[in-house]
Order: sequence, then C-alpha cells, then structure tokens
Amino acid sequence: MSLPHIAMALVISAIWGFSFVASKVGLDHFPPLFFTALRFLLVAILLSPFLRIIKGRMKPIFWIAITVGVFHFTFLYLGIFAAGGVTAVAITSQLIAPFSVILAVILLKETIGWRRILGIIMAFGGVMVLGFDPVIFNQLEGVILVAIAALFMSVGLILMRQIQNVGTMSMQAWIGAISALPLMLLSFSVESGQVESVVSMGWEALGALAFVVIVTTIIAHGGWYYLIQRYPIAVLTPFGLLAPIFGVAFGVMLFSEPITLRFVLGGVLTLAGVAIINLRTAKKSPGLANEPEV
Repeated sequence: MSLPHIAMALVISAIWGFSFVASKVGLDHFPPLFFTALRFLLVAILLSPFLRIIKGRMKPIFWIAITVGVFHFTFLYLGIFAAGGVTAVAITSQLIAPFSVILAVILLKETIGWRRILGIIMAFGGVMVLGFDPVIFNQLEGVILVAIAALFMSVGLILMRQIQNVGTMSMQAWIGAISALPLMLLSFSVESGQVESVVSMGWEALGALAFVVIVTTIIAHGGWYYLIQRYPIAVLTPFGLLAPIFGVAFGVMLFSEPITLRFVLGGVLTLAGVAIINLRTAKKSPGLANEPEV
C-alpha cells in the first residue's frame, strides 16, 4: 500500500472507533430507537441520488435493510445505551466475524479448517472473560444486546454475499430509506421525548448525529470501498481490526472508563480470534470484506 492509502485506512479505522463515542453521546440525548431512525432518515436524504431501482435485486436489498438497519442497529444502540460505556461494546461488536463463519457453515454449507474453529473459540471465550470482569458485569445487559446485534449483522453479511453489482453507497441509501419508517414508528410506539430531544438538541448531540451520518456512514464506508477496489482484502483486514482498539482507547481517554487486567485479557483473546477468522476468510474469499458497522 502507498503511504497515503495506509494513512487513509488508519483514519477510517479511527473513525469507526470514534463512532462508538459519537453514538454514546447521541444516545445520552436522544431515545435509542429515535436516534437510530434519525440516522437512517438523514442517510437516506443525503444519499438519495443513489436510490435507484436495481432490477432483480430489490427483494434481497429489502431483507438486508431490515436485518441490518432495523434489527442490527436497534440492538446495537440499545446495547450502547444500556452499557453506558464504549469499551466492552467495542470489543463485543467484533463477534460479527465468528457469527458470520458459523452461519456460512450452517446456511451456505461452507467448510472451515481448524484455524478458524480456533478463532471462533477464542473470540467467544474472550467475550466470556469480559463478561466475568466485575467492572464489565455492570454492563452485561449492554454486552448481551450488542452480541445479538452482531448476530443480526452476520445474517446481513450472509445476505450481502448473495447479491452482486450493488455499490456501497446504493446499499447504504436503501438501508436508510427502508429502515427509517419502521424505526420511527417503533420509536413512537415504545419511547417518549422524541420531539423534546430535537427541540433541545445542543451542539454535542447535533455533532454526534452528524458524525455517525456523514463521517461514519458516507465518508468512512465510501473510503473503505475505494480501498477495496485497489487492494486485496487480506491487506486491508488488519486495519479493520484496529477499529475496536481505537474505540477502547477513546472510551478510556474521553470517559475515563476503567481498564482491568481481565478486560485486557478478554479483549486480546477476542481480537486475536477475530484476526484469525478474518485473515483466513480473506484468503479463502478474496472478494469479501466485512466492514465494521457503528
């Protein structure tokens, strides 16, 4: 990779890591489901030029949008809201990788070797270690919700593997357009204070919303797609693994979240397992890349 592209990949990883912080700030002000709905409504508006009917692909796009936009992000933001922090969430979100491999074996009849089996065991074992950390135990509800979110994202990735010739921006635009209404209806059914949160929105809340919409969704994912077109996935995978590390670092620096030895051990074990899975998967499927979704 050229130095400018290495710098670009690092910046994208940092953006994805900081997205956990931006999401927490946004969820401190907005009701969780309403924040999710606002994100996708704004994404749909900003990416509306990419909202073109793609013949023969709209049905799978619809189910991808429901799985990723409605279910994944609902559980993810509810998890961040329940946890009240970002460090454990950033690590737990990496369960997307082992869930994806397990579903590929079950649904696509793929075969995996001992290395990826080891990676799966390490990833889930690391999250188990995190769960028994006395500090993280107080965030256990959030960790469980984020793990469920990772499962739904892995289903979305399996669906994405079955669809071709749909660009990143088109997919993001359709996910936003299809997800916004059901999320908004769900929010107004079970939450309160939506109008008040908009009226009383300060610069921090506005900045958090703008960051996840513009910087995370449009700039970071667009930049990652640009790199995917130029480099093998195996080259880019290690940069994607930096996102949770950035997330933990930002959580510690900005929110003074505690880091214990058990947390470090659990985090290292999880990320090592995810690294094995992603690197082996990249070698097996050079055209597939899993983007962090925050």
